[in-house]
Amino acid sequence: MYVPSDGPADRFVPAPGVLHRLHLVEYGGGLRLCEDETGLLVGPTDRRLQQAGLYVINVRGVQYYPKAARRADLSPGRPLRLVPEPDNPHDPFAVAVHPSYGKEPIGYVDKQKARHLAKLITGGASLTVVSLRGTGVGVDCKAVAVLAAAPEVVAHLMSPRPPALPRPAYLR
Repeated sequence: MYVPSDGPADRFVPAPGVLHRLHLVEYGGGLRLCEDETGLLVGPTDRRLQQAGLYVINVRGVQYYPKAARRADLSPGRPLRLVPEPDNPHDPFAVAVHPSYGKEPIGYVDKQKARHLAKLITGGASLTVVSLRGTGVGVDCKAVAVLAAAPEVVAHLMSPRPPALPRPAYLR
C-alpha cells in the first residue's frame, strides 16, 4: 500500500514545468501523500520527498505547549507557519511551528530538518505549511504532523485527485 522506499532517488521530483505527481488524500483521520500513477501512499519519512521540495515534519515538543495547541486549529488541511528562531538559546537553527494566527508556538521542527528549513526561510523561500495530522480548537493534541512546500505545490497537492487516476491502494 506504500511506495517502496528503494528505487530512483528522483521518483518524486517533477520535470521542469510539470506539477508533482502526488496529491494529499484522507487517510486514518489525517492527510497522506498519494502517488498519482500507482495510488500508493508515500511514507512520511521517505527521504526522497525533501529532494522534491516536500518537507513532512512530525512536530516535536507539542506536550510542552498544551495551551497553545488546544487554542489552535490543527485539523488536517489547516494552515500553519514556520518561524525561524535564530536567537533560540538551545539551537540557532530552531524553527518553531505556529498556528496561522498565533504568536505562541505549538512545537518545533526536529533538528535534522530545522537547519535546512531555517536556511531556506531566511534566504527568502516562500513556504506554505498545512497540518497533516492534528486536532481542532479546544481539543487536547498529542501529535501534530505538517507538510511544508512552495505555495503552488501545496495548492496542487491539496487539489482533488482527478477521477481518471487509479483509486488509492488502501481503498481497493
